[in-house]
Amino acid sequence: MKTDFVSTALIDIPADAKKVPIDAARAIADSFLQIGQRQPIEVISTDNDRYQLVFGAKRLAAAKLIDRDVMVIIRHPDEFKHEAETRLVGIAENFYRHSLTALERSVDVADWCTIWRTAHPVKRGPKAKAELSTNLELNSNDTELLEVSSEFSLSFSEAAQRFLTISRNEVFRSFKIAGIPADLRERISIFQPLANNQQALLLIAAEPYERASRIVELILDGQAQTVTDAVSIIDELPRVNEQAPWEKIADRFARLKPAEQISFFVLHEAAILRWVADRKVKH
Repeated sequence: MKTDFVSTALIDIPADAKKVPIDAARAIADSFLQIGQRQPIEVISTDNDRYQLVFGAKRLAAAKLIDRDVMVIIRHPDEFKHEAETRLVGIAENFYRHSLTALERSVDVADWCTIWRTAHPVKRGPKAKAELSTNLELNSNDTELLEVSSEFSLSFSEAAQRFLTISRNEVFRSFKIAGIPADLRERISIFQPLANNQQALLLIAAEPYERASRIVELILDGQAQTVTDAVSIIDELPRVNEQAPWEKIADRFARLKPAEQISFFVLHEAAILRWVADRKVKH
């Protein structure tokens, strides 16, 4: 095994490999131009002085876009027993790669923006009216934060913004979540359903420390399923019983137009006929 830089034209991609989204390739290409390729892809040397890709299709596509040689780890064919093992390595590389929870991502985005802001101070200009397509209410500090979020998101290409989901509002929300005190973030991180629920994290971030701590405690202890449940317990409010699935469907059905209701009947004709037959037997 050795590491080298090779021409992308010498690397063959398996016929059944997934197609790389163009936004992904462009975003990674932007990264290559800014900080270089930090992680090599993996290839196998073949008998005809070419290489077969094992994993790293997105990085390979990015290097092709900017006509740049790609950093590779070159494996010898003898390291793999058969083609299936080669594919397994590629699958495992993707499958076991750690994906960030909403909490982890928010902290990383906020840190990234903070570092960027240090190097690129926001130029002050006339302040436009701040608007957010969320339920968050803005105060004066939020308005400044929204301005920073906008400047940071615009530092990425359009492709990178789409691929990385880096938008003004997303950066703003990340700052809100990253503002949850570190000890509470640590407790939240051990419970994936909460750590991966952006809306719940935003609600916790909006609460004073003592209430936020109590909310997290109630959810982790299983006494509350949602932030709303936890708030109801803290404020001693009666819980709102969630509708059963059939009640939700019935509520939506009642709002349908007559023609739409008929379409629903047609789709569920068999079930309706079973219900009618059952009622006849009982009566």
